[in-house]
Amino acid sequence: MILRYCRICQGKLKTIIDLGRIALVGELLNKVRFKSKKHKIKLCYCIKCKHVQISQFINPNKLFRHYLWETGVSSSNLNIIKEIIKKLKIFKINKLSKVFEIACNDGSFLKALYKKLGCTIVGIDPAKNLSKKNQDKNIHRITNYFTKEQSRFIIKKFGKFDFIFARNVLAHVKNPNDLFQGVKKIINKKGIFIVEAPSLLNIIKDNQYDNIFHEHIGFHSLKSLIDLAKRNNLNLFDVEHIDSQGGSFRYYISNNDLLKPTKKVKHFLYLEKKYGLFKTENIEKFKLKINDHRKSLFNFIFKLKKSGKKISAYGASGKGLALLQYSKIDKNIIDHIFDKSKLKQKKYSPGTNIKILSPNDINRKKVDYLLILSWNIIKEIMKQENSFLKQGGKFIVPFPQPKIYSKK
Repeated sequence: MILRYCRICQGKLKTIIDLGRIALVGELLNKVRFKSKKHKIKLCYCIKCKHVQISQFINPNKLFRHYLWETGVSSSNLNIIKEIIKKLKIFKINKLSKVFEIACNDGSFLKALYKKLGCTIVGIDPAKNLSKKNQDKNIHRITNYFTKEQSRFIIKKFGKFDFIFARNVLAHVKNPNDLFQGVKKIINKKGIFIVEAPSLLNIIKDNQYDNIFHEHIGFHSLKSLIDLAKRNNLNLFDVEHIDSQGGSFRYYISNNDLLKPTKKVKHFLYLEKKYGLFKTENIEKFKLKINDHRKSLFNFIFKLKKSGKKISAYGASGKGLALLQYSKIDKNIIDHIFDKSKLKQKKYSPGTNIKILSPNDINRKKVDYLLILSWNIIKEIMKQENSFLKQGGKFIVPFPQPKIYSKK
């Protein structure tokens, strides 16, 4: 389906860049397939509100009913969970609080929250495979998408909630207004709605175009979250920058106007305007940055390959598998991809046909260079693959420009 109007304000869309066709990054292959089905993908922006989004909509059942990304696989993600639980003390969360999470994935956040507080916990997520794998008697789990319609059933069964979380899910939703309307129905009068999403400012400023793939429909700024909150009678009162997904914002939204916007809201709005994030010429320059980078990345890797080096990649993340396709880097250049997730191991990357193995195989395969596709958790990877570096192996970090890291 082609989307012609803005998912927030229904303004007309204008194309920034046509990225051609890529295979769906979540459809890992059981064997090499040279003719994978590929789908068009164009990055656009709204002429009216300047919200950046793609214009292609894939049936969400193809993307999310069987989902291979697990929160708990990464220690960096678990550290973010610990940090947000500490932060919640400000809002006086306690064992009597009722908590709801939209897109609860493998339940890592809700399990940690229950362990800390023992409060009422409910989560919703469409991934059937994760639901079967992560049963927990302390967590009420609904295997479905969160919508305004679904919120009616939720409120009948569980009542209203004090805290609602939507972490790294807003980008996946075709109609974010519907999600916000659903939240409005199930949130208490003094409830807090907490949203985490990759920062559009980081994406454009640091050229993180690997974030663009079919699962990610929209790319959010502070302005776009304020727009969404206002349109749905909610109040964005605070924001903070967090070290997640290459730079994200955590937004705090209330169900009343009692909490006034903090200085940080004004500060980050100022930074977005200072950078010219919503100026048409800056948005459209993103195309040139993307094209320059994907050519330079290919040339950088290909030059090493021609010199006889053995090159593999680390991290079969959605963004990494998209980057390989955009840069025309396939199994003829990259020998293997290593990933900690057992759900991905022994599969092949869509569109590029590279076999995915356990990181335990890195030294056995005698790799010279590892292209770090999950570059946003580079510190975690450097720590867990320290032996590779000690033995003379080198990392290639693709952003903002391809760069080699080695043990000094």
